[in-house]
Amino acid sequence: MLPRFLLIAVVVVASLTGVAAAQDAPNATAETSNQTDACNEYITEHISLCSADYDGSDAVIVLEADRRERITVTEAVALTESRELNRRSFVVDGRTTIRFAVDPANGAAGVTIDDGDTLYGIPLETSSSIVAGPFTASDAQASGLGGALGVALTTLYMVARRVYGRVEEPERIA
Repeated sequence: MLPRFLLIAVVVVASLTGVAAAQDAPNATAETSNQTDACNEYITEHISLCSADYDGSDAVIVLEADRRERITVTEAVALTESRELNRRSFVVDGRTTIRFAVDPANGAAGVTIDDGDTLYGIPLETSSSIVAGPFTASDAQASGLGGALGVALTTLYMVARRVYGRVEEPERIA
C-alpha cells in the first residue's frame, strides 16, 4: 500500500511541477526558428542584418547585401582599462557570415559596422550564468511550488511511517 501511495505522490508532484514550469508569461511571444530568411534590420540602404550571436569567443554576424559592399567591423565593449580593440575589413556580397573575435567586458559584448557613411552598433548577448535562459516569474513560482510539495510530501511520508508503527524511533525531519 505504501509504495503505491509513494508512487502516486511522485507522479502528482512531477506532473504539477511540469505544468507550472511550462506556462509562459501572459505577454510572451513565440518566435519561429526559421529566422535565417528574415533580414529585415537594415544597417544601410544596401546591407541588412540577418542575425548576430556570440558563441563564446567570436561574434557570428550574418549580413545580406544587394550589391558588393566593403565594411569594417570593430569590437565595441565598455572599457574599464586601456586595451587594443579588434578591427577588420570585410567584403559583403549577397548573404555573408562573418566570424569576428570579441572579448566581452562585464558580461557585455558588441560590434560596430562601418561602411564609410554609417556606423551601426550591434549588441551581443553573452551568458555567464551556469544555467542560462530567460527566466520569468512563472518559472520561479513553479520551482517554489515543486520544492514546497517535495518537502511536504516527504514530511507526510515520514509522519505516516511513525503514526502507523512502521518505525519505532522518532525521526528528525529538519
